[in-house]
Amino acid sequence: MDNLNELNNLTHNYRKELERIEKRTGAAAQFVTQKGSGSEIEMIERMDADMTKIERSVQDIAQAKAQESRLAAIEARLGEPMYVARAASVSRGSDTDPNSTAYAERWLQATARGDLAELRVMTLSSSGAGVPTDLERRIVAKLQQASTLRSLAKITTIDSKRTVTIENALPTSALVADNGAITAADATFGTQISVVPYKFVCATTMTQEFIDDVVGTAGIGTGLDYIAQRCASSLALTLDSYYTTGTGSSEPQGIFDTGATALAGLVTQGVVLAEDALIAAVTGDNIIDCVHAVPPQYRQSPRFKWLFSDTFLKTVRKLKVTGTNEYVWKPSENYSDLTAGVPGFLYGVPYVIGTYVATTDTTATGANVQGKAMAGVGNWDYFEIFDRSGMTSMIDPYSGAANMRSTLYTYMRTDSRIMQPEAFASIRFLNAV
Repeated sequence: MDNLNELNNLTHNYRKELERIEKRTGAAAQFVTQKGSGSEIEMIERMDADMTKIERSVQDIAQAKAQESRLAAIEARLGEPMYVARAASVSRGSDTDPNSTAYAERWLQATARGDLAELRVMTLSSSGAGVPTDLERRIVAKLQQASTLRSLAKITTIDSKRTVTIENALPTSALVADNGAITAADATFGTQISVVPYKFVCATTMTQEFIDDVVGTAGIGTGLDYIAQRCASSLALTLDSYYTTGTGSSEPQGIFDTGATALAGLVTQGVVLAEDALIAAVTGDNIIDCVHAVPPQYRQSPRFKWLFSDTFLKTVRKLKVTGTNEYVWKPSENYSDLTAGVPGFLYGVPYVIGTYVATTDTTATGANVQGKAMAGVGNWDYFEIFDRSGMTSMIDPYSGAANMRSTLYTYMRTDSRIMQPEAFASIRFLNAV
């Protein structure tokens, strides 16, 4: 009987014994050490040990077979014919130089044989880690901030254009005397918001040489995988910019919509700074006034948060009590507390840093025209992103085939809308040209 059959037999007997003990004691199998007799406990422990031993043996055999399969594949590759150039021969270099062909062949042969001693010698006698330069093909990606607005907003998937009706007022309630007349009243509806998915596309062209040089055409770590990820990051950042300041005209509407010059968007409540004021002019009073510009029913939600730039955060963190050097912002007074120093709240409200929130006002024109928002606070259940489809990729290997080029398209259809402007307030610039 081989190991696998023996393991199956032991497993069957193990299960039967546990069922018998459970029936006798009335307790679940996991309590056999408490309810079973001494001989029963000893038998179960012995069977446990036997099963563990056999399982390890089976695993060892499987690993050995997998290793044999890998070595056979490598040896098969080594046995394949190689193209030989008819031009003048090129030096293969020294087998101790990681940049040479000779070194790469030596390293591959040692790997195929599993010759750890040889690999150790190559590592110690060479600069770097001893891996052939030609086999180290990586691209280090630049770190980019993820989509801030998609982490804040309510996201809905739609299958067509939509018209969303917004409630204007509740039905009217009143105190009525016994047998008094009851006046019925309906809820009223005002705005209808049209949702139109707009298409965003990121396209990049790749040469076949690039795809080959960064390891293959598919799978994790390949050139195609890298390009797909970077296209997705680029697309996410572009979407974030529109979700933040889009005009809503032939494009998504941003939470800090700047489409209306006179009103500078739908969110008009909050604080407007003095003429031509810079972000450094923000005061603690401005922050308090902005929060309380939002009706209290919207402020009770855990989704009530700030959105502002890192420049705004830095400015607010430097606010000091008048006449002293004491900072206004004190995250924690108890420095023995594990939460001491966590700067996660502004006036008790959580905040998120937005890449595309304005730090200066450069677009407003005309005297006393309200400009861009530098910070906003609100209940983010009332800013909604509508996705017509998820982010999708499509590759075109034909259009540039004459030059051995492929184009990868990454696209998404989406829209964003402010559903209730009264749920938000902002601190804005004021232009005085």
